[in-house]
Amino acid sequence: MASFKSSGSHGHPSTSDPAGPPSRMVSLDEVLMWLEGHRDSMASRWLLELRSRSRDLDPEDERLLGEFLALLVRLLPECLGAYRQQALPLLHQAAELYGHLAALRGLAAGEGVEEIQLLREVILRFLFRDPPGEGRAKGLGLRELLHLSRLVDQLVTHTSIGHTDTLFFKLFQGHGVPASTSQQTRAEVRDQLMEIREELEGLRALDVGLEDRG
Repeated sequence: MASFKSSGSHGHPSTSDPAGPPSRMVSLDEVLMWLEGHRDSMASRWLLELRSRSRDLDPEDERLLGEFLALLVRLLPECLGAYRQQALPLLHQAAELYGHLAALRGLAAGEGVEEIQLLREVILRFLFRDPPGEGRAKGLGLRELLHLSRLVDQLVTHTSIGHTDTLFFKLFQGHGVPASTSQQTRAEVRDQLMEIREELEGLRALDVGLEDRG
């Protein structure tokens, strides 16, 4: 937030500032570093919040969800960085896969969305507790905060799409939707997660190469 101070007795800006140079908002690079540094703890907190709200969560599903949440959090800095146009489709794909899994877990569409919405709460908690930036930096700017919020909005949208598509496909086939996931289903989802993870690693390698050239 910008702060407004007295400009002196005649309305002219003060020529001296005993407190030092003015504060500034953090840079995008600092935001990306902050996301990278907190991704594991944010994913763990997200899973903890999800577990506390989920009824009768199967231990096997919980392990798979932990892999999912770790990947989604890991995608956030890439979706704000130099290769965001390539990273966003991966985020959408992962979110639709999450919605697909939510449907196969027997969740209603709103329940799967609520699980994704928890990420917004987790991010805000971490920002309040340990904001990015050092020295005179005074926290996240509005633009970066909106970018993060929009990423969560996109996760919500594509989770809903994945859930709806799965229900439609199952009902169209006349099979109905199972109330729980099978080992085969988990294995198929893990295979798709692995593919997304490998594509993400390719983007991260490009990003490192770009930094080296810079």
